[in-house]
Amino acid sequence: MKIIPALYTNRGKLLTGAVNGFLQNTVTIPLAQESGVHCTSLVKKGDVVREGDVIAIPDFGSYSSTHAKIHASIPGIVEDVISCTCPDGRQENAVRIRMSGAFSFIGKKLHFNNWNAISPQSLTYTLAEKGVVNTFDTAKPISLATQIDALKLNTHKLLVVRLYDDDPDRITDSLLASAFFDDVKTGALITASALDADGIVFVLDAKSPLPDKFDEMHIPIRFVHVDIAEYPAGFREEIMLAVKSSIREEPFTFISDTSLYVDATTMIAVCNAVQHAIPSIEQYVYVSGECIPAVGLLKVCMGTTLRYLAEQCGGLKKQPAAVIVNGLMLGTSSGSLDAPVTKYVKSVSFLPAFRVPKQRQTSCMRCGSCRTVCPRKLSPDVLYRHASGKMREHDEYVRSSLLCSECGLCNSVCPARLPICQAIQLLQKEVLKNE
Repeated sequence: MKIIPALYTNRGKLLTGAVNGFLQNTVTIPLAQESGVHCTSLVKKGDVVREGDVIAIPDFGSYSSTHAKIHASIPGIVEDVISCTCPDGRQENAVRIRMSGAFSFIGKKLHFNNWNAISPQSLTYTLAEKGVVNTFDTAKPISLATQIDALKLNTHKLLVVRLYDDDPDRITDSLLASAFFDDVKTGALITASALDADGIVFVLDAKSPLPDKFDEMHIPIRFVHVDIAEYPAGFREEIMLAVKSSIREEPFTFISDTSLYVDATTMIAVCNAVQHAIPSIEQYVYVSGECIPAVGLLKVCMGTTLRYLAEQCGGLKKQPAAVIVNGLMLGTSSGSLDAPVTKYVKSVSFLPAFRVPKQRQTSCMRCGSCRTVCPRKLSPDVLYRHASGKMREHDEYVRSSLLCSECGLCNSVCPARLPICQAIQLLQKEVLKNE
């Protein structure tokens, strides 16, 4: 495992250069890495696997499926197929592999494919085969090939690449976009080719300089700056408004909910999968928190435990009161330090007790704070009371829950500590089910 590009202490002091760590001797790879998709293991106890071997495929499909395959992140021997606690708290089946044998990708010279000669259909197939998952929305990771396949018949196809993080506490995509923009750019061009996109929009922080111009590109490309301090600046609706207010020319004026939205993390995975023929077996994770002596961006093998991430940053100085995965605004609390890193894990924060707010709930005070901060101009308190059965609203009003972007601002300002956002999510599912 490597720390890339560097580690930073909590006092802000840079530790010079990249720091090499150790691979974990045993990894646990969950068989559910996409939202709503479970996979069937192709291996059993005692099997020998190579790094990058396909070890699981979707339950409802075979190799023709556009859903992402799951691969062995290290070479070794399958110890067993077990039940494990995932970073988001769910219990899932997982393949446990004990390291043994030679590596196929780590430490090897990169192979370069001429992806320009590959057809869009073959590119989409490769993305599924290599297990690329779009993590634009970390709570709802989905196979990039599935998304591309669903959008191919659209009249207007636009690729939107977010070069910053939607959660202000998570800086993974911002760091990757800055350190590895060439890989992000290549991944975007490959994705646009697979989609047969009409254009690409790169959305970046207003304080970030524009990257070097693209030479001899055969697709329209534009850059749009946004103020990422204005949360939630990384959501689809806010990005659409920024693009429409900045660009007045086609095809960019056709940006909509049906455009393909991706992040820097996903574009690097695409570059690795197609240009270098490397499946999704590693993940960049930003590790932080007062319980560890140093913070930084780590590149780790899938299946590495959260506990081992802390060890690579100097070990736990104190037992964390909470381990938050994917940011304080949009993330979830992991129930176990032994939960493994998956394709949708971008950051892990090890927090002491004084950083964890008291969660004792009281009755709604009707203070209106949630209405004030809601970027969609909803009445989250009213929707919450309807979802909890304390008050019934008209169907038209309940349908307004579909406008919720799940940014979590209502939760963060609620003095009663009510799970407003989660209640509205359940309400959304109920509305969609009845349609």
